Amino acid sequence: MNRNKFSKKEVFDEVNAEAFEVTEDDIKYVVDNDDNIKKKSSKLEIGKYRRFIKQIKLLLNLLRDYKNKKYTEIPWKSVALITAAVLYFINPFDVMPDIIPLLGFADDTLLFAAVFKSIQTDLEKYSEWKGVNSDNLF
Repeated sequence: MNRNKFSKKEVFDEVNAEAFEVTEDDIKYVVDNDDNIKKKSSKLEIGKYRRFIKQIKLLLNLLRDYKNKKYTEIPWKSVALITAAVLYFINPFDVMPDIIPLLGFADDTLLFAAVFKSIQTDLEKYSEWKGVNSDNLF
């Protein structure tokens, strides 16, 4: 993949392929490291990335509820895709390093937009179960 020119589809395809390799240990890793994920997302400009930050919080809550067997009404493929996306977000070697001003989180936001679109029904069901207003998430 050309690092200077990437599309939502290319980023999504990369993470979608990684989703086939996700294990329960990967879910545990994400849930156990949610403080690091929250720390990274707290560095984002809240006005510009408000939706993205809310999406990350929703995904972390879903993974935590899934891991703790509180919410299991979601297909494994969706759980694996969410896990792969979050792992991509915390990976310092993603397509656009996050230290690049303005572009560093571009691939992350593209990816989360694609993931949310592809599993929107599952996320809406979880949001309803959790009692979360999902109007500003999709």
